[in-house]
Amino acid sequence: MAMYEIAVKFDESERALIQGRAEAAGMSFSEFVRRAALEKVEDMVDIEAFNEALMEDDSTRYSMAD
Repeated sequence: MAMYEIAVKFDESERALIQGRAEAAGMSFSEFVRRAALEKVEDMVDIEAFNEALMEDDSTRYSMAD
């Protein structure tokens, strides 16, 4: 799998905040930001799937016994 390098700009306070959390998690700055971005994308996909399921919901419910 090819890896791509991109540039993301942070001001000094943002960089320091992220760097501190990355160090606390035992990760590099780059890995921390990469994982955070991927987690955000996964959250957004989950929300979209949930909203689609709600739109198709016919309100039918079944008990655990059923």
